[in-house]
Amino acid sequence: MRCPAPRRYYEGGTRLHRKNADDLMLGSGRALAAEVRGCFETIKEIGRGVVYFGSARFEPGSKLYEEGKALSTRVAKLLKVPAWSGGGKGMMGAVTHGTKAGGMPVGAVRISREASDAPGKAPPGKNAMHAVTCFCQFMASRKIGLTDAGMRVREADRTAFIALPGGIGTLDEVVEILVLGQLNKLGTNFPIPVILMNYDGYWDGLMSWITDAERLGALKTAEIDNLKVFGSNDACIKYLSDFYGVKE
Repeated sequence: MRCPAPRRYYEGGTRLHRKNADDLMLGSGRALAAEVRGCFETIKEIGRGVVYFGSARFEPGSKLYEEGKALSTRVAKLLKVPAWSGGGKGMMGAVTHGTKAGGMPVGAVRISREASDAPGKAPPGKNAMHAVTCFCQFMASRKIGLTDAGMRVREADRTAFIALPGGIGTLDEVVEILVLGQLNKLGTNFPIPVILMNYDGYWDGLMSWITDAERLGALKTAEIDNLKVFGSNDACIKYLSDFYGVKE
């Protein structure tokens, strides 16, 4: 059977549910564009800063939660810039509390459901501890927003992407930042630290995979040389202090 010509395909024809598919595609595109604009407008309110990724499943009082909270406090005091995250609980909550304790505002780019939420749960409400909040239905707009929140537009900007311990979502977010840098599509002419907080060897498996990928020819670590791995908050703070020429 002959395939329809491209012109006829896009202009109509006899395809089943043609109008429904078009309406869905166009409606989703408009909604996505509106969410991206909303992210940019929200970021302007308090400015760019340090973007944190991490699991929503670690509870307050757990070792990893408290490590992340302590780190975000020290980073806030050191760099004196806002923090940005997905705005949920777990490590994102640790960042919220830690950054506020460090005297800096926190911005949130929320998604309608975190992995730890029950299916069908209502969209999250605003957290009074967040200076600004942007709500997203689409993961694409959330990712664009969080990426923009960590951009160094000027050399004087102090930003970073810090991956705390997390799951598939955290891995997805930090790898996307590395890919954008690898392809020179991160949107900045200035280097930006991308940091894995390897508490108790949490990210050892990922680092082993990177080593194997390079050995087999699938990756050149020089392409992701902005990735730094630290096992302690002290080591991370020293690196950021040296990178930006500021003292704790």
